[in-house]
Amino acid sequence: MKRAALFVALLVLAWVAWDTGADPVRLARGLPWIADFVRRMVPPDLAVLPAACKGALLTVEIALLGTAVAAVLALPLGFLSARNVAPTPIFYPARAVLNLFRSVDTLVYALIFVAAVGLGPFPGVLAVIAYTTTSLAKLYSEAIEGIEPGPVDAITATGATRLQILRFGVLPQVLPLFLSYVLYRLETNIRAATVLGFVGAGGIGFYLQTYLRMIDYPAASTALLVTIVMVMVVDALSSRLRARLV
Repeated sequence: MKRAALFVALLVLAWVAWDTGADPVRLARGLPWIADFVRRMVPPDLAVLPAACKGALLTVEIALLGTAVAAVLALPLGFLSARNVAPTPIFYPARAVLNLFRSVDTLVYALIFVAAVGLGPFPGVLAVIAYTTTSLAKLYSEAIEGIEPGPVDAITATGATRLQILRFGVLPQVLPLFLSYVLYRLETNIRAATVLGFVGAGGIGFYLQTYLRMIDYPAASTALLVTIVMVMVVDALSSRLRARLV
């Protein structure tokens, strides 16, 4: 049975590789071009470092504001889409809404909001909020569904209202997980906000795209290095904070 499953998996993988045109020979032929592209980016143009740092700061601001707002908006949605606390007539529509809006990527939201409110960081913030709200709500609901029933039953036995049960029986159990999820989404949103600049939603992606279009590879190299440093610093800080929450 295991051999048959392995054989089928290999067949599927081979078909996927063929259907997607995965060709190592084509990659090998493209390596000289990649090497030439990297060569043109060296050395970085440090003259654009202040502009790149400004774009990086704006990227962090977009992700931070969007994640903070989404973390709050996701709270009621998380409870409404948790099977063990939400009434059935509310649970299924709430879960369907989450699945619907989570299927749209942040970049698509950015395109929509750029068309709606114009260029700049504001549509980037809105895009982060739109996607992160539903993404966090899904994580919140799964955390709520995994709580220990003992504290909830004890508070329920005292005659507490539903709101009091959620406040004192559910929230204390899931709050550390909620904070950990928010920090994780902040990491991913900073990476996402980097790309949003390519569609006019501000941040360091705007500078990177501009330099590439101008064929100014040394300047693009500086923006790319600033992006790498920014992501590494944020990941390190977030990992330490999440480790303290566990």
